[in-house]
Amino acid sequence: MVSIYAPFEKTKRLHYIANQVFKQILLDDFELIGEKAVFLQKPGFCINYSGEDLQHGLWIKPQGLLSETGVREIEDLKESEWQGFFCFFRQDAGDIPFDVFSAAFYLLTLYEEYYIKKYDEHGRFDLQSALTYRKQILAIPVIDRWVYLLKEKLEALNPGMTFQTRKYKFVSTFDIDHPYLYLKKGLIKTAGGSIRDVLRFNFKNIFLRFSVHLRLHPDPYMASIRWIAEVHKNAGVAYHLFVLVGGRGKYGRTTVYPTKSYYKYLKNLEGVAIGLHPSYFTYLNLRLLIREKKRLEAVLGRSVTTSRQHYLRMRSPETFQELAIAGFADDYTLAFAHAAGFRSGTAIPYYFYDIEKEETSHLLLHPTVMMDSTLISHLRLSPEEALHKIKQLTDECKKSGGDYVSLWHNSNISGDRLENPWIDVFTESFRDAAT
Repeated sequence: MVSIYAPFEKTKRLHYIANQVFKQILLDDFELIGEKAVFLQKPGFCINYSGEDLQHGLWIKPQGLLSETGVREIEDLKESEWQGFFCFFRQDAGDIPFDVFSAAFYLLTLYEEYYIKKYDEHGRFDLQSALTYRKQILAIPVIDRWVYLLKEKLEALNPGMTFQTRKYKFVSTFDIDHPYLYLKKGLIKTAGGSIRDVLRFNFKNIFLRFSVHLRLHPDPYMASIRWIAEVHKNAGVAYHLFVLVGGRGKYGRTTVYPTKSYYKYLKNLEGVAIGLHPSYFTYLNLRLLIREKKRLEAVLGRSVTTSRQHYLRMRSPETFQELAIAGFADDYTLAFAHAAGFRSGTAIPYYFYDIEKEETSHLLLHPTVMMDSTLISHLRLSPEEALHKIKQLTDECKKSGGDYVSLWHNSNISGDRLENPWIDVFTESFRDAAT
């Protein structure tokens, strides 16, 4: 039990961040105490979260963010360093040089996204405006590092007492944007693709396309989905599939709806959690989000409570608010499309805190650490460079006792292993993450 002295009236934010730090990361309980006399009698792990030096427990001087409501623009974050790690909300007193609770709250809640209104071409928060990107700390789950340093400080003050630590977990996930490369595309799209192959003298594609349509060869993308299932079954690893069921279009499905054989396959698939991949236009459209959720539930014959937005297209807090209203319990969208790493500074799942309502939501956010398209298309890494990057990120999660949430697309690991080097990158990184 950690006793925290906090002599201010508004404690919702402090309770939220203390729950993440102590219950979720250090696997211990905590209590908030408002009376000084009561706190001074407490033994064991104690934190004095006030502006007064009480000479009892670990002193962390508050920056003020946790006793406020609403959002204000913070121009000076008072950046600093703590034992080699970037930190901010520097304080002029206390046993550590910054307000770790406020800094963690700022990152977890995506606080800056409430007042920095800069977006990319898809309406997503601008990567270059993000603190974790600008300070080059995306590759490190910095909150987790701060918490383990805090753990060491508290244990040093209480010889013989120790915290537990969270265990590393590998969470293997896949976005199924395109279940088929050639099949189920409709007459016009199929004819157009065939003509394009002829004009480009791409005889290999022509042969493969007709072989697939004549059922002499499996469709490469669907074969990849089946192979993914086999890999996880053989390894004894559960996994997640996020399925796109929205309409056709530039950012939507390329298959003709409905694809009954594909849905039948998903319905009977074992060892997998199937979630919704809400389509491109759902991120600010609750009605469309609910419609797609119901459609997938009808296909599967069971409730769907997990999601990841198509194109990682989200707006904080609106998208998370709508996901919660729609009945989702877990979301895996939290990542940058153009950079791998820890968008909110942690590898550990946490509940969405709605600053507009000043309340903790039931929606659990799972930070996605690595997306294949980030490495392949946006960073343009070689397979060798990508494998090295993935291992670095996996190792960081292992150090943190965090969740390494990987995101692959079946389309990127389809085809012949000799012609597609990304299949080996997936296989090797999977083996490393699973051990």
